[in-house]
Amino acid sequence: MTSDAALGRGSLGPASSAVLGRRRVVGVVAIVEAVVLLVVALLGDRITRPVTVTLGNTATRTLSHVDLGIAMVVVVGLVGVAGVIPRRWAGAVDPLLTTPITVFVVAQANGVRDIGALVGVYALASAGVLFAVVQERARRRADGPRSRVPLGLGSAVGIVPWGIIALHQVGAGFVGHPLPGAVVLVTLAALVFAIGEFVATWRDRGPAAFVLRAVGLSVVAWLVVLAL
Repeated sequence: MTSDAALGRGSLGPASSAVLGRRRVVGVVAIVEAVVLLVVALLGDRITRPVTVTLGNTATRTLSHVDLGIAMVVVVGLVGVAGVIPRRWAGAVDPLLTTPITVFVVAQANGVRDIGALVGVYALASAGVLFAVVQERARRRADGPRSRVPLGLGSAVGIVPWGIIALHQVGAGFVGHPLPGAVVLVTLAALVFAIGEFVATWRDRGPAAFVLRAVGLSVVAWLVVLAL
C-alpha cells in the first residue's frame, strides 16, 4: 500500500491512481449533490429540532434550533470536499466531521434534545472515528499482519451513541408516542451503512469503506430532507 508520504513525493501506481480517481469522482458528484440538496431543503419545509438545557431545578430552556436538512447538506458537501482535496487532509473532513454530524442529526430526529446528551453523542462518535483513523494510518505504514485493536476500541466507543438513540426510539413507543416511520427509516439506513463501512474497514477495504460511507451519507441526507 502506498503511504501518504510516497503519494506526495513519487509517482502513483495504477491501483493508487484508480483509487484517487474514484475519490475525485465521488467528491465532484457529492459537491453537485450538495447544491441540489440545498435547493430542495430551502424550497421545502424546514426540519428543525430544539436543543434544550435543564439547570438545577429550573424549567427546561430551549437554547437553539438545529435545521436537520441543512446539517445533512453540510455533511454531503464535506464528503465532496474530502474527495477533491489531498488524501492526507481528507480524513480530517470525512469521516472525522461527517460521521459525528450525521449521528448528531439522527439523535435529534429520534428526540434527543438535551445539550449534554447531544454533546456526548457527538464526542463519542468522534472518538470512535479517531480510533478508526489510527487503524487506517497503521495500515498504511506497516507491512505484514496488523493489530485491529484500535478499530475494536473505536467500535466499542462508537456504538454508545446508537444505544442512546435506540433508548429514545424504543422508549417513545413504550410511553405511547412512537416515532414516525420516516425517523425509523432514517435511523435504520444510517445504521446499516455504518455497519457496512465497519465491515469493509475491518477487512482492509479502504476504497469500499469510502464509497459505502459516501453513499450512506447521501441516502440519509435525502431521507432527512424529503421524508422528515
